Amino acid sequence: MTKNDGSKPTCRSSAHSSRLRGLLRGILSIQLIFALQLVSAGCFASPQTTPAIPASTPLTQSESARYTFDSVAMDATVPYIVYLPAGYSPAQKYPVWYAMHGNSSTETFWLDFGMVGEHADALTASGELAPMIMVFPFTRYDDAKTIVADMEDGVRGPSRMERFLCEELIPYIDAHYSTIPSAEGRYIGGFSMGGLFALQIGLHQPQLFSKIGAYSPALTYSDFSADHFERWLSTDTNDAFELEGYAKTHGMNKLFVYLDCGGESDPFSSGAASLQDALTARGIQSAFHPHEGGHALDLSLVDTYLLFYVAW
Repeated sequence: MTKNDGSKPTCRSSAHSSRLRGLLRGILSIQLIFALQLVSAGCFASPQTTPAIPASTPLTQSESARYTFDSVAMDATVPYIVYLPAGYSPAQKYPVWYAMHGNSSTETFWLDFGMVGEHADALTASGELAPMIMVFPFTRYDDAKTIVADMEDGVRGPSRMERFLCEELIPYIDAHYSTIPSAEGRYIGGFSMGGLFALQIGLHQPQLFSKIGAYSPALTYSDFSADHFERWLSTDTNDAFELEGYAKTHGMNKLFVYLDCGGESDPFSSGAASLQDALTARGIQSAFHPHEGGHALDLSLVDTYLLFYVAW
């Protein structure tokens, strides 16, 4: 695959050390928690660089294949997996779900551990789920050096993962698969760190996505009261102070968010509850579903997660 045109992230030194230290402490604590989680094992062969051109006849069964993308934004070769539903045909347009994994996992997490392919196959065959494409990119948070360089003005800019997904991977998928190339047919979701990315990227980019699924998101903030929600999201120092009508001005009122978390043993449960209050206060459509257990993907909810996006 040819590397897309793009610019390297702009490096800036920190001028707001207190806020930066708080953010880094949150990120480090998240990484320590994730280090204790089970790393999902991959079962895919070596990735291909370029997707094969889909056959003109409909697929007789669903297919999953692993590829790589030479990313300018990530400054790395990024693996990703594409799931195509049974019956996939270039003659039809399909919605796409971009699903991200937690810190200790890989792009195989949703298919290997979550068994989302089997769940999607069964729901599609029963007529409950509209056929959709699923894309599983390898997901990583920016390292501390990148964050420090980014926060000279005291505001966290778009992550490299956000730039990779929105500026590189989505255009590529839309160009090579039979997708619905609009927000109405595009969704983003993730577990833990992937849930954090889904929220930040989806709320930053409502022109690209219509639905966000955040499953026990590893929130770096625990308090979204007052103007903390805006300051958590804003990528512009001036914009962070323009709080009146922030969500509507930025198109967030068109989004629908599915948010859940575990019980008290989930270290991010209080942050998720506070975030839900903030979403409601700003008129952002959302559904909050705490469940029993700790910080783990509840496999009994995978069908519910899928049906949130494209139930018939």
